[in-house]
Amino acid sequence: MHRFALDIDTIAYVRNLLTGTNPDPIHALVLAELGGAESIVCYLRDDLKTVNETDVQLLRQVVKSYLNVRSNITEDNVRKLMRIKPDMITFVTPGDVSTVAACSVDLNMYAEQMRNFIAEFRSNGILSSVLIQPTLAQVKNAARLEFDYVEFNAGVLADAQDMNAEMEILEEITGLTVAANKLGMGVNISGEIGYDNIRDIGRIDFIEDIIVGEPVFTKALAIGIEQATRDIISLI
Repeated sequence: MHRFALDIDTIAYVRNLLTGTNPDPIHALVLAELGGAESIVCYLRDDLKTVNETDVQLLRQVVKSYLNVRSNITEDNVRKLMRIKPDMITFVTPGDVSTVAACSVDLNMYAEQMRNFIAEFRSNGILSSVLIQPTLAQVKNAARLEFDYVEFNAGVLADAQDMNAEMEILEEITGLTVAANKLGMGVNISGEIGYDNIRDIGRIDFIEDIIVGEPVFTKALAIGIEQATRDIISLI
């Protein structure tokens, strides 16, 4: 069963650019949940360009659905989140400083460091996930590390030159989703997903959270976050 997950990082980023309290990501998530969102995602960056520790603490108190917090692979961030106890922690690597987007993790580079964190998460009742490129090698590496979930970076969809190329990418992701499921992991997906292609993503079996941020925020400027959320969920 697919769940729509709202990524609130764009909202927090704009708030920080305006150096005020609005737009308020907490208010936005409440409206999104009223609109049907079943998961809330945010990214506690090292540079705090999006949410900060106080935001995440408030999110933990306010979110009624499910809270998935992305984190860089740093001891400081992990310790903060261990105290807050979100439902899931997803490891990512920093993206371009000019954007709020997270980047996929190369599991070969951080294997031992993440293995220790994963065990600690499990002992504290927190699910572990990692943002990866959708390749079989990365799926197998995640399974070896005993992640509970993988999050596929669907940014590769932006490379598709035409409809046929896009369908080929979606078929590859479908096969990798099946592989991850057989290896005992749940699958979430994010990146380059919006109103134009979420229906295709929604046809893929075994994907749980379909994570979307900026497209919902952009549409919400015209019609409001609650209705923008309802509109995208209707397409799944």
